[in-house]
Amino acid sequence: QTRVYGDANPTLSYSITGYVNSETSSVVTGAPTISTSATQGSNVGSYTITSASNNLAATNYQFSYVDGSLTVNQRPITVTAADKSKTYGDTNPSLTYSVVADGVGTSRGLYSTDTLSGALATTATTSTSVGTASITQGTLANSNYAITFNNGTLTIGKATLTVTANNQTRVYGDANPTLSYSITG
Repeated sequence: QTRVYGDANPTLSYSITGYVNSETSSVVTGAPTISTSATQGSNVGSYTITSASNNLAATNYQFSYVDGSLTVNQRPITVTAADKSKTYGDTNPSLTYSVVADGVGTSRGLYSTDTLSGALATTATTSTSVGTASITQGTLANSNYAITFNNGTLTIGKATLTVTANNQTRVYGDANPTLSYSITG
């Protein structure tokens, strides 16, 4: 059997083989106990499915039991980086993301109180020129999830400079002094 991490275990089933003389399951009464240690929150991996006699019986047969396995696969999710903006020369804003369900079967987002570890990344720094830079998955991960990642965009806008005319003085009748200005940012 297989299932996705965070989903409930499937109904565990069994089969009986080895009948002789054209006999079928009609000669068997009862049913075995079928179980696994895997729970809904069990990590991705393989878990043993065991069987035991319970009340299984047949007049002409004895039973041997073969374990099965339950494979827990990664939960598919889509992570989208939020678009951000900043001004040239400023530090980067906090990079954030949202998680949406994969849209397959029942809605699947993050299971229970799970989180993703790591952080998003961008190549932009305080000295990156005006324009755009990608926001990427960086180290964002969780081994129980198959992440489809949608990059975001960091838009870097122009910094504002202030041009101020410098105050000047002159004596009546003299020529105007050389006019000057200062630029601050």
